[in-house]
Order: sequence, then C-alpha cells, then structure tokens
Amino acid sequence: MEFRQLQHFVAIVETGSISAAARHLFLAQPAISASIKKLENELNMPLLHRRERGVSLTEAGAKFLQHAKQILLQASDAKLAMQAIEGLDQGEVDIGVPPMLGSYFLPPLLMAFKHQYPALGINIIDTGTRNIRKRLLEGDLELGVVADHDLPPEFETGKLMREEMVVCMAADHPLAEFDKIEYADFLKHELILFGKGYYHHSLIERISQKEKASPQIAFTSNLLPLIKSIIRKGYAISPMWKVAIQDDDEIITRPFVEPFCIDLSLAWRKDSYLSRANQVFRDFILEEVKNKK
Repeated sequence: MEFRQLQHFVAIVETGSISAAARHLFLAQPAISASIKKLENELNMPLLHRRERGVSLTEAGAKFLQHAKQILLQASDAKLAMQAIEGLDQGEVDIGVPPMLGSYFLPPLLMAFKHQYPALGINIIDTGTRNIRKRLLEGDLELGVVADHDLPPEFETGKLMREEMVVCMAADHPLAEFDKIEYADFLKHELILFGKGYYHHSLIERISQKEKASPQIAFTSNLLPLIKSIIRKGYAISPMWKVAIQDDDEIITRPFVEPFCIDLSLAWRKDSYLSRANQVFRDFILEEVKNKK
C-alpha cells in the first residue's frame, strides 16, 4: 500500500468521480484508475462502486475511508512537526474567525501578536462558527473560534469571551420604542441574516421553534457593512453580537426579554499537532485574554 494510493482514494470520494479526482490532482485519469485498482487488489476487496455518473463507496470502502483520512492527517501533522523544528523565523498562523469577532474583538490582539512576532504571517479565514467547527473536525483548520454550545469531545478549548445577541434596528423602527424585545414581536419583522453556517441561525431556529412561527428572512449576506446599511435604512432588522455595533453606526440595539448569550472559545483538535506558529499564537491570545479579565 502506497501513500499516494490513499491520496487518490480520498480525492475520488471527495470529488465524486475518478475523472474529477484526476483533474483535482493534475493527473491522467488512467493513472488514478490503475492506482485504485491496485489498492483494491492489495486489500482483496472492492472499495468503490463504479457507475456512469460517478462512484459510490462500498461498505468496505466506507470503513477504509476513515483510516485513509486518519493516515493522511497524521502525515500532515508529522510534516508540521518537522517544520516546527526550524523555529519561529518563518511560518504562518491560520485561524478561522467569525466576521463580527474578527472585526471588533481580535484586531488589538492581532496587532499585539504581530508586534511581538513580526516574522510570522497571519491568515484569517472569515466564516461562521458552524463552518469553523466542521473544518476543525475535518483537519482543514488547526485553530478556530467556536461557540461553546455542544462542543465535540475531539476539541480542546480556551475561553475568549461571553457575548450577547441583541436586536439591531434603525432609530425610527417600531421596536425601538421597547426596552426589551419579545421573540414574538421580533418574528413579525423582516430580517437580514448572515448565510448558513453562522450562529445567527441557531438563534432564529430557537426563537421560531419556541413561538411556532416562521421568520421573515428578506436578505442574506455575509458583508457586514451591507448588513449595517440595510438595518440603518430601516429595510430590515437583525440579531447581532453586541460587540459589533459601534457608536457611529447609527443603529439602535435592544436586548431580548430572554437574553441570548454566547460563550466563545479558541478551539483546536486534541489529536492534532499544531504548527509552531499556531501554538505560539494560541498561547499568546489566551494569555492576553486572561490578563484582561
């Protein structure tokens, strides 16, 4: 069994076909087919059902996929471990961060880190906490900011902050007259939300189930300036983390009658090797947060 055979097998499964995997890996299709056929012969069992419109896993293939992914992940971790020996003269931090947190909570910490470690690059992956959780589990990310609710046992975490979701609206919006917002009143108005994968949707699902009513989602966007502009002009309201609203936004915020708070943590996988750059970044951020409490 060869390492490249595992790469070919996983690529076929993830892309859905042998031809797509060949394009993804920049290899000839016959070479990929021969590689998988040789692997199946070595294992003495078929791993894939070949069909005109792609492939699907056999029962054995589904079990083998778990092992193949784990081997590839461990190989990647070994490579990172060797790279870490070189020290901190070079390297890059990769971290998944929700946009509101990335825009208003992290910048001072990032600047402080960059000042202390000027040779290290910082790559911010801007996406929702659900997507970050998924990418951490799949080994696509080493570090990410996630919500603490129902954390998988595979994660280790360090507390960052507790943040409240508030209703954001224009100054002349009818709900601005209230000190606190009832869920039922909130659902009567058109909403603008971030896309799927963001924690907003957990709140909307909870409210909708409680009130047995469907939300009126008028807009969906991941562009924070656009969302604020639509709110400010009175076209829609939105639940947002309180930290994201600044004095010059000209947006009114009101808490829910039943507060909705989120505990956010920096997370990484227990069984994963962190690159030296990510280790240093993790320790720096958690120490800074601890000192500010």
